[in-house]
Amino acid sequence: MGYASLEPHLPSSHAPLLPPGTFLSISDTQASDGNFLLHHFISNYLKADHNVVLVGLAGILVHYTMVGRKLGVNLATARTKGNFQFVDGLTQLTDYAAPNKEYLAKPAEPKPSSTTTTTTTTAGARIARPAAAAAATPPAPPKVLSYGPKLVDLYRALEEIIQDTASKTTGPFQKQLVLILDDLSVLLNCGWPCRDVLALVRYLKLLVTKFNGTLITLVHADGLLAEEVSQDGLVKGVFYEADYIIDVRGLDSGGSRDVHGQLSLLHGPGYLLRQRAGQVKENEWPALTLHYKILDNNVEVFAKGYSSGVL
Repeated sequence: MGYASLEPHLPSSHAPLLPPGTFLSISDTQASDGNFLLHHFISNYLKADHNVVLVGLAGILVHYTMVGRKLGVNLATARTKGNFQFVDGLTQLTDYAAPNKEYLAKPAEPKPSSTTTTTTTTAGARIARPAAAAAATPPAPPKVLSYGPKLVDLYRALEEIIQDTASKTTGPFQKQLVLILDDLSVLLNCGWPCRDVLALVRYLKLLVTKFNGTLITLVHADGLLAEEVSQDGLVKGVFYEADYIIDVRGLDSGGSRDVHGQLSLLHGPGYLLRQRAGQVKENEWPALTLHYKILDNNVEVFAKGYSSGVL
């Protein structure tokens, strides 16, 4: 599977997968990237022969393919089988993703035909000369596509993919589905309002729940970014919708050769509601803080003070 040392700390009743119908929010900082957790879940779902829909807002397919090879997952084979779908989010949200690339640029004006004029010299001789060159033709305006991308377009594209993936699931083996968005903060940086991004998250959460799936998102939660109202609102809004939260941070004491950071496993509001309703087993997701170390093709997760360098 993915990272073996992380498995014991995931919900025990559904390990190595997350419980269907739940939402996991991963937060990180610029100094401590939480992308390695996404690779863990991608690997787990594909190795268990389940379906993965990955929306690349920050990473490209080549990146996930290379990391997948290190974890023993061939994304090309998974795509052929229909278990893996990759959506280039940035391309889908730009004008270059227009279904009909109709350009609105005005056609260049035709060049004036060359004519001759007749002039008379002081001696009375008449000489035919070409007319003076016309003024230089201004360059054509930039080509603009007749397409206004909206987050609802991304939602509809994902809805179609998920419905198509779920419809192909046949047989006695009931495949689960996980939808992963690798960086919600990119949507803010592209200019979409915080309320629109949160609305997208809520609708996607309802969508995957309808198909008994799981939603996983990544969002940046730097201390400096908390001063930005939109970024802080996005982090808090996503946490409010989450069932499970994994916060990736650097060490409070600074850098270390044997410990690269810490993981805080937290309960989201959704988990607490499920717990009150008796839908969650006791100690299914214990809230605790762990340390981790990133290796070439693995990640070691261990309790505080139990680093191999210390022992």
